[in-house]
Amino acid sequence: MAENKPKLKIAIVGAGALGGTFGALLTDAGFDVTLVEIDKRRVDAIKKNGIVLHMPDGTIKTVKVKITDDPKTVGIVDIVQISVKGYHTHSAAKTALPMIGDNTYVLSVQNGIGNLEVIANVVGKEKVIGGVTAHSAMPISYHEIKYAGGMGGIWIGRYDGKKDKRLEEIAKIFNEAGFTTEIIEGNIEVPIWRKLLANVACNAVAAITGFTGNQLLGCEHTRELIIKLAEETAEVAKAKGLEFDELNYAGAFVLKALSGVKDNKISMLQDIEAKRRTEIDTLNGAIVREGKKYGVQTPYNETITLIIKSLEQKILWELKGLI
Repeated sequence: MAENKPKLKIAIVGAGALGGTFGALLTDAGFDVTLVEIDKRRVDAIKKNGIVLHMPDGTIKTVKVKITDDPKTVGIVDIVQISVKGYHTHSAAKTALPMIGDNTYVLSVQNGIGNLEVIANVVGKEKVIGGVTAHSAMPISYHEIKYAGGMGGIWIGRYDGKKDKRLEEIAKIFNEAGFTTEIIEGNIEVPIWRKLLANVACNAVAAITGFTGNQLLGCEHTRELIIKLAEETAEVAKAKGLEFDELNYAGAFVLKALSGVKDNKISMLQDIEAKRRTEIDTLNGAIVREGKKYGVQTPYNETITLIIKSLEQKILWELKGLI
């Protein structure tokens, strides 16, 4: 490792599409990274084959990455990155405890809202860093990932809003791995809600229709629904007291962000096709709850939430052999 590289030890909890991509590119850039994953099939596949990344430019990169299903073997690290579905946030934070020391930061790079609060309740608010990225990836197999890249980079900031020079070291790491990173001083909720705007408007629509990013954009009906969801979500954000430019042109912003997905399948569609639980409760469901809190009607988000929950119920019945 070159002398000018930050010599930090990193653990990533969750070796799925995005966690695996981060782990592979950080390792490839020369950093000390260990993936922590509870799915033994994924652990075995990555140990045997490394992570095979299909890069946005069409090239294929194979990276040997350290991975384990036992966090106790990793030791204390400088950064724990949480890259799991929102409904697994609490268990992931608990899993990370053996790797967390006095000076460890816990960085959430996840969809939706509420994750930072959950992590803070386990490890303490002063250790939590919020992270937001528009980069996307899609699993091909347990060890193979199609990395789509993404518009923009990564935004990080302390959950408690305090300034912190140590964040510059973290930003340097991500920058060297190819993720342009910006430090947010103050309210990390703004970039979190900016990404939430796009996720809430697009993810569930993709899951219901089965459309890729380009197909969502190519259909006038899904475009109209996406715009309605975005505008409704923007009203909730405004009622909450948030202020950022994209709230004033929510529909156009979301459609532009969606263009970065291209022919890839959005994560919630991947979940439905794989018969997994979705993140609807931390996305559209969260907007419904926030709307009730601030007196904003959210009929589009409420309807979308009920449809996705119905699909989840169907999957559950199918897995139990009831239908």
